[in-house]
Amino acid sequence: MGDKKARLIELSYPMVVTILIIAIMMLSVRLFVGESVDLNPSWESENQTAQTDVDPVYGTILAGGMPVLASGGALEGFDIFKLVLGIFDFKDIGDPQKIVTYPMPYLKRGNRNPKNVEEVSNQLPDRNSAKRPDIDDSYYGDLPEEIKIIIKDIKPDDKPIMMPGEGPKILIYHSHSREAYKQDPENPYKELAREAFRSNDMNHTVISVGKALAGHLTALGVPTLHDATDHEGNDYNSAYSKSLETIKKRMEEYESLQMFIDVHRNSYGKDVSKNPDDEVVIINGERVAKLFVVIGTGENVEGGPEEKPNWQENAKFAMQLTNKLNEKYPGIAKNVFYRTARYNQHVSTKAILIEIGSTFTTQNEALRTTKYLAEALRELIKN
Repeated sequence: MGDKKARLIELSYPMVVTILIIAIMMLSVRLFVGESVDLNPSWESENQTAQTDVDPVYGTILAGGMPVLASGGALEGFDIFKLVLGIFDFKDIGDPQKIVTYPMPYLKRGNRNPKNVEEVSNQLPDRNSAKRPDIDDSYYGDLPEEIKIIIKDIKPDDKPIMMPGEGPKILIYHSHSREAYKQDPENPYKELAREAFRSNDMNHTVISVGKALAGHLTALGVPTLHDATDHEGNDYNSAYSKSLETIKKRMEEYESLQMFIDVHRNSYGKDVSKNPDDEVVIINGERVAKLFVVIGTGENVEGGPEEKPNWQENAKFAMQLTNKLNEKYPGIAKNVFYRTARYNQHVSTKAILIEIGSTFTTQNEALRTTKYLAEALRELIKN
């Protein structure tokens, strides 16, 4: 009798565990995203009903933890029998850790640093946890001392930037395309459900700022291409990989491209108390958002590509542009910001990331900046 009871318990264990796993998964879905799951919300579907916007950061976590949800929709196409059979394939069905982590791999112990994790974490210049440079101080981020010494010895170029030939010379794009600005009562926008200062309405994000910059440059005689691709999608952490593909595609289409500008919006942490007046300069009686250039040195990028940017040349260009801006409009540009990342700046010695405005400035204040940035670039370029 005792043997039969033990055998019954042994047989029922996998079934009980399977039921619990299914219950956990269903509860997780409802807890995080409700009845409808959309891990790739499109700004073009603003008029659709019953659509749930998911913060790209949370979307990434959810999709990585439960890949069955990555395709969107609630549980469409979810083969529960495949899950059950997969669990029974385990050699050690008695290991609770293996059973629980099968449908939720984010609970696994061991290596918590997947490929490119260092590069990804360093490539979030707008995250609330990132320390931002003060107005009058250079900021070297987490650079090693030997790199800081090199930076202090770099001298900005004083020669015109030669970009002869036909076709577009500059590509403007946005790795973080959904970054938006401080709400303006006269020009409000719909923010993402779980994160302030981000929107699916690209008319209110940095894409609008990049479009304005491209327009000013073209009007000044510098043919410029603006790419409005949304590189965030359902995976915020792959934004730079996606934007790199866009860069490569555009370079194949236009061999004339020589300068690459990734336009972002700066962000401060929720605990930062800042006077919005410190984030603008007054030009011609108008409030104009300040900006600064970000340069990645490509050092200590764990798991990242071996190819490193020629960052010293990018730094010279960043310094040259910063100096020209402040020469024409004192205070409009903060000092160059350095980080141990790449920011796709290995594609050219004239590849930079520019943070135009911040979460303390409005979209209109950032749009005004583009006029003066274009003027400074125009004076540096000879074509």
